[in-house]
Amino acid sequence: MAVIPLAGALIVVPISMKTARIQQIHGEAFRTGELAALEINRLMIGLEDTLAAISAAAALDGDNTTMCGDYLARVGRQMPQFAGIAVLDMQGVVRCRQKPGGEGMSLGDRHYVREALAGRRAVGTYLVGRLSDAKILPMAVPIINSAGAVQGVVAGSLNLEWLQGKLSDRNFAPGGNVTIADRNGVILARHPDPGRFVGTRIPEEYQHLVHADRPGTLELTSQDGTRRILAFFPPGDKGQELYVSSGLSTDEEFRAVNRATYIGIGVILFTCLSVFLAAALTARRSIQMPVNRLLDTVQSWRQKDENARTGMRAEDGEFGQLGEAIDAYMDELVAARGQRRRDEERQRLLMGELDHRVKNLLATVQSVARQTFRSAGTDPAVIEMFNRRLSAIAEAHALLMRGVEQSASLSELVAVSIKPFDVEKPSRFAVSGPDLVLNSRAALALGMALHELCTNAVKYGSLSSETGTVRITWHLETTADHPILDLCWQEVGGPPVSQPEKSGFGSLMIQRILATQIEGKAEMHFAEDGFIAWLRAPVPPASLSAA
Repeated sequence: MAVIPLAGALIVVPISMKTARIQQIHGEAFRTGELAALEINRLMIGLEDTLAAISAAAALDGDNTTMCGDYLARVGRQMPQFAGIAVLDMQGVVRCRQKPGGEGMSLGDRHYVREALAGRRAVGTYLVGRLSDAKILPMAVPIINSAGAVQGVVAGSLNLEWLQGKLSDRNFAPGGNVTIADRNGVILARHPDPGRFVGTRIPEEYQHLVHADRPGTLELTSQDGTRRILAFFPPGDKGQELYVSSGLSTDEEFRAVNRATYIGIGVILFTCLSVFLAAALTARRSIQMPVNRLLDTVQSWRQKDENARTGMRAEDGEFGQLGEAIDAYMDELVAARGQRRRDEERQRLLMGELDHRVKNLLATVQSVARQTFRSAGTDPAVIEMFNRRLSAIAEAHALLMRGVEQSASLSELVAVSIKPFDVEKPSRFAVSGPDLVLNSRAALALGMALHELCTNAVKYGSLSSETGTVRITWHLETTADHPILDLCWQEVGGPPVSQPEKSGFGSLMIQRILATQIEGKAEMHFAEDGFIAWLRAPVPPASLSAA
């Protein structure tokens, strides 16, 4: 994240440099092309003025073709820019030439000759001379007599090799070019590769530059395949007769910018790589290693190694503070576990002692009752029934005591809970439901609830009469969260039942035991024909299994 602003700056700077350089190159190309166009325009004006000066020479007057030819020969030797100079009469027929031969040939079909005979200076288009077979650019000026009338034409042919030589003498930027063409787009001179392009027509895709309304610049790929920013100056601009364009190579002109861009990219990559390496090393030392140390310690604890510690200190940084806090918590947890094991051991001792004392108490009660009943002459059957009830109470107590530490079968739990009260034949209890195994907490809560229900039934309910019975049924209800154990206690055939004015201790105890121990609830209905209780409790899968 810290590198992003620097990387952005290093990216923006080359882009800004390139944008500014593009504008600068457009300006440079335009100035270079404008200078070339001005030079060509001055050259053409100079050539036309030279032909105008020749047209005023006295040697051209009269019919003396020999004197006319000699004069033109002398002029031609002094002016190598002309491939040929000729004087034409009013019909466009050659009267005399710079070089002998060709007299009497008609050039009246040439448009530049017709314009000159009409009294205007004219520049033609690229052609191959009829007399010299040379590649030329013709031009003509009218011969005006003292009366101001046109009496002939002086025609000159610009030597394109001379023009190419003048162009080649210029200094060009690497990859730059200059093109000179006539109004039809035929190339008269070019740098570089004149032999390849002179005499050829500029392709149609670039003809719009030749016929443009005004000068301009644009970026394009030239005929030679070089990408350039080109300034173009069409004919007619500021009175010029020829098309001139000048281009600068983008590869050459952007070389410095590209170099700076590549350097910037290299700096970005090097900086990012350095930062990433530094971040990776820092993260490994400051984050990954401490985190691994914490995870290893936690894993050791999962494998029951209570002696595992991070060994980290607060001065090691934030992770050191976390590690030290975890070590302190683990020390407290080990101490708490030790204390809990000691408390559990003490509880087992106390429960064992309590169980032992209850059994001794029941044995004492049984012994006292046996002696009392015998001395009183009580029926032995009554004594036997009393002993069985005491034994059932002892077994129920033993089951509840065992439930503190172990799981219990629901069927066994119900059977043991009702056994002290189920001493008559036939049994006054009807029990049905799937056999399930409950964890110790659920078994203890339900066992105490059943014991309390049995006690209330004996005191006030159906078991207090000779004909009363109790039905105990249960089933599981499947829900989205946990199965629900639904146990129904229903008393039948007992004395009439009425709603008590307030809940008794037994009812409140059942509701509190179910709510606090297994998050269950008890619903009690005092129907006239018998008491009904529904015990409902969610049983997590870990607390419930098929017997």
